[in-house]
Amino acid sequence: MKLNVYAFGSALVDIQVQVDEAVFQELGLEKGNMYLTERSRQEQVLKRLLGADELSLDSISRRLQTAAGGSAANTVYGIVQLGGTAGLCGAVADDAFGELYRRYMQASGVRFTPRIRSGMSGSCVVLISADAQRTMLTCLGVSSEIAADYIDVQQLQNSDYLYLEGYLFDSSMATETMLHAIKLARAAGVKVAFTASDAFCIERHRDLFLKILNGDVDLLFANAQEACALTGAPDTDGALRRLAGMCPGVAITDGERGSFLHFEGATVRVAPHSVKAVDTTGAGDSYAAGLLYGLTNGCSLERSGAIASLFSARVVSQMGPRYAGNIREEVQACAVHIDSGSDQDFLR
Repeated sequence: MKLNVYAFGSALVDIQVQVDEAVFQELGLEKGNMYLTERSRQEQVLKRLLGADELSLDSISRRLQTAAGGSAANTVYGIVQLGGTAGLCGAVADDAFGELYRRYMQASGVRFTPRIRSGMSGSCVVLISADAQRTMLTCLGVSSEIAADYIDVQQLQNSDYLYLEGYLFDSSMATETMLHAIKLARAAGVKVAFTASDAFCIERHRDLFLKILNGDVDLLFANAQEACALTGAPDTDGALRRLAGMCPGVAITDGERGSFLHFEGATVRVAPHSVKAVDTTGAGDSYAAGLLYGLTNGCSLERSGAIASLFSARVVSQMGPRYAGNIREEVQACAVHIDSGSDQDFLR
């Protein structure tokens, strides 16, 4: 089966909680960051927020929203929602979180045959503030233990893109596997897309980021903060120019300014969709899904960017990283305007 995208990513059960601003100071957290932590710390935070003495997956699922998350997983899920085809390489444990993750993914349509490892499945407590920012407490568990023999070589070779997430640089095993996967992709003529993931992740692994960006990546996804962290540029425009010198394809999202695409020599600005943001979890993941879906299904760069912008806007207007509506129908409805006019109709 031909795939649009084959992805590597941390298989994390997301647990979303809406919180007041005072919680961040009380817990000693800087809003908007991703923290690597232990399960005991996650449980401590959840008990504080829920007022519970004991926690179980059942009680969490009843009281909070859960999802089969992880950045790359959100992206391939979005590609399938749009009508594309995608596969995911990831690892879970033989525990309650792992079973929940497998059940969610099997229902999604993503081609996912997880490797089961001994230990504890990964999870992420997502604290969502009133301004829609997400602060993440991530316990990687076995999710980052992706060995080279986990790669489904046939799926990778039959894909248009290999998609990798920067978060996996936090694991030496996953890093080696990603570098091996890039070699396999190059040998098979498969393009490589990479998401920067997080500005703090860039600070932790700058040399690794720069190593693969110079020659190994065909399409880079980053938000404005990440792009500036990568390049040292003072603004998005400068970061785009510098990154375009490293990668043939660059996509930078910049909030109310929209997004900026450089692809095969062309540079395009995509206007944002005006929405009331509820939860920004998955915003960049859904943007990547829209752009990759468009580029692998015969859409122009402008139309692909418009799909990405629309999808991202729909995701941030709700709780959780996975859009609950029918994005395929919404994209098709917008495409009517393209067919009867210009791409600019769709970009508004």
